[in-house]
Amino acid sequence: MSHPRLSPQAALRPQPLRALTLVASAAVLTLAAHHAGAAENGLQRYSPGVGGSDMTAPLVPGWYVQAPLVAYHASKIKGNDGKQATSATPVDAQGPVPAQPGLRSNIGIDADTYALLPRITYLSAHRLLGANVGFTAMLPVMNRRANFTASPKFAGTPYASGAAAAFQPLVTAGINARVDATQDGDQTGLGDLEVSPVLHWEIGDHQAVTFAPTVVLPTGNYNVSRRVNTGYGNFYTFRPSVQYSFVGDGWDVGARTVFSFNTRNKDNGYYSGNMFNLDWQAMAFVSDDWRVGLQGYFVRQLSRDTQNLSGFTATEITERNLRKELTSGNKSSVNAIGPAVGWLMNGGEMMVEGKFLREFSARNRTEGQAFWLTVSKPL
Repeated sequence: MSHPRLSPQAALRPQPLRALTLVASAAVLTLAAHHAGAAENGLQRYSPGVGGSDMTAPLVPGWYVQAPLVAYHASKIKGNDGKQATSATPVDAQGPVPAQPGLRSNIGIDADTYALLPRITYLSAHRLLGANVGFTAMLPVMNRRANFTASPKFAGTPYASGAAAAFQPLVTAGINARVDATQDGDQTGLGDLEVSPVLHWEIGDHQAVTFAPTVVLPTGNYNVSRRVNTGYGNFYTFRPSVQYSFVGDGWDVGARTVFSFNTRNKDNGYYSGNMFNLDWQAMAFVSDDWRVGLQGYFVRQLSRDTQNLSGFTATEITERNLRKELTSGNKSSVNAIGPAVGWLMNGGEMMVEGKFLREFSARNRTEGQAFWLTVSKPL
């Protein structure tokens, strides 16, 4: 089906074009919520799945606003082997317990993030290196909460019965005492501000490439002694992205590659490894106002985390509740896929898009699902 034409009223505006020609076209939104494993607190300053019609729609000069809402929930936390994470925590009153390798507990998680990610984008008619030049900025507002639990793990071990099994509840209690006291949380506030110039090239019939070298600033609410925060930490992230879009007369396809390079967190000496994200979407119009399709993402941590506490005094380590976060320098990864649907109001004056993405094959992080509702409008 061909693209819907603009109404005369819409044509007087800065050419919104279908799917709104959208707001960030490769400007890479951040945050949503991922908790666990590798990277500090298992988080990264990019929200996989946030891109949508901005990857599969035209982008023309003008002002745009975008307001994505996301609800992310995770009830699984995976280890380096892709299975449920486990832990064996020493219990001081029971000296023999740490020496029993079969005495482990499954670590459970109940984590939610609700976020509003308001973004404003401007694309000018001025050109640089053949590209239209613009800028984009986004400051999230979010609520993040997480609760950790532990349950006995006996199956498949030689310690499933007998005296060793009697110690298992003590190990589990030790894990709960540690995690519940220092890692559970419920925080609401601002996240980290991101800003970026935008370069947009039309490279041929129906094709475009957009480049956005984003910088993320540590403006969010962050306390180094808490596991749950709305900001990611006292460090900066350089996050270049390149997006390709094919906007045809049938299926529209878009993909965005994102690299994240982090500085060291000054509050705890933690350095989160570099990340790679690939987001993609394929959509088709089923009427002049509606289109449906699939969306997914691919996340891989490229370098291991490191941490150096040598620059902190014993007093600072105690006051900030700092501890060596790393055990093996694991890398996190996950994939996701799900349906997407978009509704264009009055031929492109505004667009509402919804999607549901379910994660799978997670390692060293949470595995969950996210529902996105995004309202986008040219000004």
